[in-house]
Amino acid sequence: MNWLLRKCSKCGRYTLSRDKCPYCEGELIVPHPPRFSPIDKYVEYRLKEKLSKGIIKLDEKPPYKP
Repeated sequence: MNWLLRKCSKCGRYTLSRDKCPYCEGELIVPHPPRFSPIDKYVEYRLKEKLSKGIIKLDEKPPYKP
C-alpha cells in the first residue's frame, strides 16, 4: 500500500510532499506503523539489532511486575 501522508523528522509537521518538508526543508518519514503479521519474517533481524545495541539483554532476569 502506498501512503500519502509524511511527517517531518525535524519540526514534526505533517505534509503531503514527498521530497522534503516545505516548512523547514527537513527529511520526511512515513508515520504509519508496519502491518502486523502473525508470521513475522524479520523477528530474527530485529532481535539481533536490539541485542547489538544493548536495548535488551538475554542474560539478565526481567524485574517482576505484578
